[in-house]
Amino acid sequence: MSGTRKKPREITIKLLCPSLSKMAQVVVWEDQRIDLGSISRAFGLDPSTLRLNGHFISRGVDLIASSLTWNSLLSFFSSKGLPTGRDQCDALLVTGKLCKVGLKRMSLHFHFLLLSNFQNSNYGFCY
Repeated sequence: MSGTRKKPREITIKLLCPSLSKMAQVVVWEDQRIDLGSISRAFGLDPSTLRLNGHFISRGVDLIASSLTWNSLLSFFSSKGLPTGRDQCDALLVTGKLCKVGLKRMSLHFHFLLLSNFQNSNYGFCY
């Protein structure tokens, strides 16, 4: 078989932490493994308690999902009718316990855009 492999595409995912009223945007490759440490740092959450759409995702000591890619996770969420992060009205729900320490610098693998006070802007309302 000749190796015609589909080129991975870059995707933008919206993340919402309702308990903090904060939204973030992450740009990743669809075949990239999920860096849960970066997500937890973006919201100041304890990485060991982090859940996406209520689901705990197993991770290695580096806080990166051992075999789960963004594409497979979003496909799973879509099949269950859960948010897939394609826009503010469909943001992935991020939950977890707050860290006692401040935010650390973010990983170079992700580009986060934090949107504060989304409830006071158009980001919190979907019509």
